[in-house]
Amino acid sequence: MLKKNALYILFLGTLCILAGIGVMIWASDKFYLGIAFVVLGLVYGLAGILLYRRSKKIAATKHEPKE
Repeated sequence: MLKKNALYILFLGTLCILAGIGVMIWASDKFYLGIAFVVLGLVYGLAGILLYRRSKKIAATKHEPKE
């Protein structure tokens, strides 16, 4: 479930970056809004990557044999 949430956050980050680029291209008078969307997308992307790596680490420790 944690891995699925991480992928959703990565997808949301990608959408925010694309929306920011679209705002910067189509509404050049709102350039700062586009930059804000891109930064928000980068933050979501970083959070998604960190959550995905953490979920992989948790899954790896669950499957280790105990001695």
